[in-house]
Amino acid sequence: MKASGLAGAVFLVYYQIVHSVFDAFCPMLVLTGIPCAGCGLTRAALYLLRGKGVRAAHINPSIFLILFFLLYCGYYRYMKGEKVKRFGLALGILVAGMLAVYGCGMYRYFPDRAPYVYQGNNAAARWVPGYEQWMRGVLAAVRGARGG
Repeated sequence: MKASGLAGAVFLVYYQIVHSVFDAFCPMLVLTGIPCAGCGLTRAALYLLRGKGVRAAHINPSIFLILFFLLYCGYYRYMKGEKVKRFGLALGILVAGMLAVYGCGMYRYFPDRAPYVYQGNNAAARWVPGYEQWMRGVLAAVRGARGG
């Protein structure tokens, strides 16, 4: 219990500091300004819990991959009382699926539709010389390639 209390305290301190400085939580978003494959999953899960599956899919369709993975693992662990069969394979499929969804989402929507939005208030833009200018060039090229 002591270790979990320490982990919880570290989590809360990280959350407070990072959220107050960068107005974000995701480490990749905070460091680079680029969303990760998990960005939007909390909102998608909340929409799914409220029965709004279409909205959840709009935010981050990977939520359904995670749901199927949890159902698969839960079936073996709690329904059958067994060790999860082919856990590594199932986890690999989950990760590959999430990366595929992320790649498609970044290709289709970055940088103009949440959660695939570039956040200029990031650590690299603050502390790496030339990063913000380079990212502006990347964003302009992406928008130009789309005609927008």
